[in-house]
Amino acid sequence: MNYILIAIVLLVPTCSDVRNAKEISENVLKRELIIYCENAMVAPLIKLKDNFELNNNCIVTLNNDCAQNLSSLIRYRQKGDLYLPASSSGFQKLSDQYLNYIVDSVFIGYNNLVIMALKGNPTGFNGTLEDLADKKHALKIANPETCSLGYDTRRMLEGENLYNKVLLNVVSLSTDSRGLVKSLINNEAQLVVNWQSDLYNNEYGKEVEVFRVYGDNHAPSEIYAGILSTSDYPELAKEFLEYATSAEGISVFKSYGFNRRKSLIF
Repeated sequence: MNYILIAIVLLVPTCSDVRNAKEISENVLKRELIIYCENAMVAPLIKLKDNFELNNNCIVTLNNDCAQNLSSLIRYRQKGDLYLPASSSGFQKLSDQYLNYIVDSVFIGYNNLVIMALKGNPTGFNGTLEDLADKKHALKIANPETCSLGYDTRRMLEGENLYNKVLLNVVSLSTDSRGLVKSLINNEAQLVVNWQSDLYNNEYGKEVEVFRVYGDNHAPSEIYAGILSTSDYPELAKEFLEYATSAEGISVFKSYGFNRRKSLIF
């Protein structure tokens, strides 16, 4: 008789087992919103993601990398809901002659290109694009074939017929904006061309000096978020974009250096 009672007790699930099974079931049923973003956009998206998940009973997954790798991943997986490069030029990597991957988009804000040096400006950079071609400067810029930052940097310099001249002073190309500021700290370069927004979430930000690029031909880069044709939840994707462009969402992006006004001096 005792053996029978023990068997019955073992077969009865505990309250903890029931609760865990329920939580697992609820997670399985949750919608998953997949967002691809360039590394420069990660910080504000993490904050938006956390708030959006709480209010919409869903899971938001961020896939971050350079534009080239993200575009390849989207085409390979044929899955995902939103794409947010660090500037609109990031969409060009995703273009396809047979399929339009971006079916809708919204304006997020502007990303400003700046030139950075260590505090004190050791090489005496005078703040002009022309001076980047001076042989006394060792530069590091982003690769135009891998990321929005590199593409926009090349376009800016080509607009002044300076890109090939500046390349003579470039010691290396970075995959994207990550690590550019640190390369100044580590004396791997004396100047870098970077997004100004990189300073808003960078532990070394206070150790650099920033030179703004002025002129009618150097407008800030526009940032758009696009809904992908591969989206399983296009309506949920639209809800996320509505939140991202709401007063609260705009405030989050602004706190990380992305503003919706062209002329604002940060």
